[in-house]
Amino acid sequence: MAALRSFAATLAATALFTHVQAWHLDLPACTTPFRPFVYSGCFADNTPDAALSFKSDGDHNNMTVEWCMAECKSNGFRYAGLEYYGDCYCGSAVNGPSVDESQCTYRCTGNQSEVCGGSNIISIYQDTTFTPIDETTVADYAPLGCYFDNADDGRALSYPQDSVYGANLTTEVCLAQCKEGGYPFAGTEYGGECWCGQVLGNNTYQVPDSDCNMPCQGNSTETCGGPSRLTLYVAKDLESLEPCGYTPPVSSSSSSTESSTTSTTTPTPTSTAPPTTTTPPTTTSKPTTTSTSVCYTTTTVPSTCEYGCGKWCNQPLPDFNDQTGCKTCHSSCKLQVAACFKNAGWPDSMKCFDFSGWCSDIQDYCSTSPSKVKSYGKSNCFSSKPPKGTPPTTKTITAPCAPTTTAKTTTTKPATTTTQCPIPTVTNICKQPSNWIYGYGSDNPVGDIELPVVTCNDLKSDFSQKPFKLYTDSDSTKCGGYSRPQAPNACADACQAQYDQCTNTYAQGCKTSAQGGSGGGSSSINNFWNSWFGNFGHRAARSELKPVGAVKKRTGAGWSDTYNGAVTKCKAQYNDCLSLNRGISVNGKCGSFGSGW
Repeated sequence: MAALRSFAATLAATALFTHVQAWHLDLPACTTPFRPFVYSGCFADNTPDAALSFKSDGDHNNMTVEWCMAECKSNGFRYAGLEYYGDCYCGSAVNGPSVDESQCTYRCTGNQSEVCGGSNIISIYQDTTFTPIDETTVADYAPLGCYFDNADDGRALSYPQDSVYGANLTTEVCLAQCKEGGYPFAGTEYGGECWCGQVLGNNTYQVPDSDCNMPCQGNSTETCGGPSRLTLYVAKDLESLEPCGYTPPVSSSSSSTESSTTSTTTPTPTSTAPPTTTTPPTTTSKPTTTSTSVCYTTTTVPSTCEYGCGKWCNQPLPDFNDQTGCKTCHSSCKLQVAACFKNAGWPDSMKCFDFSGWCSDIQDYCSTSPSKVKSYGKSNCFSSKPPKGTPPTTKTITAPCAPTTTAKTTTTKPATTTTQCPIPTVTNICKQPSNWIYGYGSDNPVGDIELPVVTCNDLKSDFSQKPFKLYTDSDSTKCGGYSRPQAPNACADACQAQYDQCTNTYAQGCKTSAQGGSGGGSSSINNFWNSWFGNFGHRAARSELKPVGAVKKRTGAGWSDTYNGAVTKCKAQYNDCLSLNRGISVNGKCGSFGSGW
């Protein structure tokens, strides 16, 4: 049961920032008076991540601004947004840039005097009873204990955090993830799951702490829930100071003001249909210009998958603004090619050839004189040769301005990587074998799958005992290190890794290509292989590798080997590789840490 629920959670995580929420139960709109939201502006909603994470099930054909506010208020969200005449969204953060007010022109279906965004454009309002997210820290999350999470009508918390799922999960990592999204509730489960939410599910209740008995996968000294049990935390500072049902302090002056201000935002309490209104209240209708009582903070968040192939994503390459930095960037890229073949999975490992070609494009850029390129650097390089991953995201957060602050503030979060420094050269101490009978050589390995690189260790703490490392994982901390006497062993492991990649990609490709050939099978699959490879014996020159669509064509009509023939070549290359590197010399190589080759 635990495995099934864990798998279901993973599926739900893939839809985390889409308009479909697999785990959230829509609470009824708030029926008590509340402080009206403040208009924040017109925002784009045309990225893979929705501008606001939760889509209400409210009636599209009878939508008003007031009803959407009441819906988001009841469900504990900081923002309410309306789009495409009558779609209501809620969220804790705005994932999209602000745009000109002229793009919000669609009239609301339930009140033609109000504006409900546009096509992929959303009108956003903010509940100012929340404190700014930046004023809350991870330390503000207080433990609540162990909670039941196996109700038939929904999860305890609604939003799984797939980006921190699994082996590296700790309590601190999960709390930081939920804090970044503005969620007051955070919880860990099954030792490796992180969940966030605005409110707790209706049928969630506290259970004995002993039920939460699974150590966190990223820190065995911490507890991360258990099977259907959630180790729960809450940051009160991220909750509304005036939630739905809030009663203001008794004061004759403030009471009358509060009543006149909030009564106009109350939706009809007898149904979930939008409230009937004739004239929108002046406190909630869209202003002609962006409210000066709201300030914006725009943060650029680096991509978590700069270049992706199937199940694999690279570690983001380091930034640079000169040729030396560019060469380091290329080295970081090239050292990750073997990791792509190892982890992408079939048939996506075929895309790793394109990744390798992209690394070569970076190398070409490095050979260009900075004086001949305007704004020489990583961003300029990537603009001409963009990676095939998710671009950096821009999050715009609105908050009430301080009394003396009216200007829009823009900050940029610098990109970070987990690749260790210094990044070593890609020169391999191990040698690619040659065999004229089978047609492979130093510049022409079987299937064009190169021997994984064994070079200097990039971890200073390991270097003195293990100066060499085999780079077969994008996270270099997971790659094996070797002492000087173990250098032949490192090459033997590289030979084995090349053999595995050869059989898993080249041999499998020959098998699939044969099945999809002219004698039968899928012509689309056959065309895919033909677009990738020419005859095996011909290694195309770099000038021949012209990008066509998502791949780089090679000349010829496809791989000509049978599956068994391909496996035979992979085995022959493996045996030759072992023989050639058995007595490999590493004298003078990697003499001191950070000194390079």
